[in-house]
Amino acid sequence: MQQDTHEVGHHDSPWQGGGANAARPASSDFGTGENAAGPGAGKSAGAGKCALILEGGSFRGQFTAGVIDVMLEQGVDLPACYGVSAGALNGLNYKSRQIGRVNRINLAFCDDQRYVGSRALAANGSLIGYDFLLFDVQDRIDPFDNEAYRANPMKLFATVTNIMFGTAEYPEVQDASLDIDVVRASTSLPLVTQPVELNGSLYLDGGVADSVPIEHVLEEEGYDRAIVVLTQYRGYRKSPYELMPAARARYAAYPYLLDALSTRHERYNEQREHIWAYEREGRALVVAPPHPVTVGHVERDASKLLELYIAGRQEATRMLRQIKEFAER
Repeated sequence: MQQDTHEVGHHDSPWQGGGANAARPASSDFGTGENAAGPGAGKSAGAGKCALILEGGSFRGQFTAGVIDVMLEQGVDLPACYGVSAGALNGLNYKSRQIGRVNRINLAFCDDQRYVGSRALAANGSLIGYDFLLFDVQDRIDPFDNEAYRANPMKLFATVTNIMFGTAEYPEVQDASLDIDVVRASTSLPLVTQPVELNGSLYLDGGVADSVPIEHVLEEEGYDRAIVVLTQYRGYRKSPYELMPAARARYAAYPYLLDALSTRHERYNEQREHIWAYEREGRALVVAPPHPVTVGHVERDASKLLELYIAGRQEATRMLRQIKEFAER
């Protein structure tokens, strides 16, 4: 769940020679098992194909929810999706083909303290109510269709940040139940959530190290092109992280994580320039909000969330012919 200038947290991408993955020790190599997605691992699999990349942004993911619902309704299928934070949550529902589910959940529970707020903090030590979302909602209130998820051949990868090295990793979410901790890690905001342990290493929100993993997808995984859904409008520029003093106190034992947090605005802004360059080359099709997004990291106003969801639907509908042609070419 990535955040803007005034939010808790992160963003960014490892660019050659200067990103969050540059000049770092080798990371824990989480991707050594079946869900590996290390550099170059998928070059042959991605050749000639189009991937979907979903930026995070907490409740700004409502824009993405609108976009993917139109894509689902219109039968736009892609072989792989790379989701970051809230983008990973949207990716789950894109793969399970559950149209409208993200929007329903956000509208129903945006003002519920079990979902985001004090009751969630008391229940699991995090501002985000993961237990409520993953058990009460996912299993009972608005069930997730894991059978449909597994049946869909599309691969979903969730970006996570290794807090020891401050670097991004991209494990595959093969089963939405068995691999749910990967999604939890991808959405675990610095300072307000607890790190998630995966294979003996600790992880936080993927946006700390790689907000929109286009370089990873196109250059390391070898995809020919990518549809990129952003949650900030094209003119957005990130400012320095305002909570660095608190982060330095909390994560003093993790200097590479602190470096990733302190430089995220520079890398995020540079990353967007790379995205526009890929767009000019015809390797990226960008779907972004047409205007500045006013939805906050924690948004209690359901009408604003619905408005952003509708904006996503409208933008995807406006670009539908481009989306279909780009996906199928």
